[in-house]
Amino acid sequence: TNMTDAVNNVANALRETVPAHVDDDLYHAVMDMPGFIEEALIVAFSHLLDNKAHGKGFVDMVDSHRVIWLRKFVAKHYYI
Repeated sequence: TNMTDAVNNVANALRETVPAHVDDDLYHAVMDMPGFIEEALIVAFSHLLDNKAHGKGFVDMVDSHRVIWLRKFVAKHYYI
């Protein structure tokens, strides 16, 4: 009985797991920004993947605002 319950719990958890939608433009919106080291951009990209609302906001920004956001993020995470 315990084994059946455990398997059912795992099966239910897998059914409830929904893949998070990632904006198709997010990768290029981050990685194509000039003036930043690649490592910092990868860390920023990872952060934006983990924070869907931030990622959507980043993609929707104009380039000049993306630069401001990235400068702030990079400075906060000691890449400059």
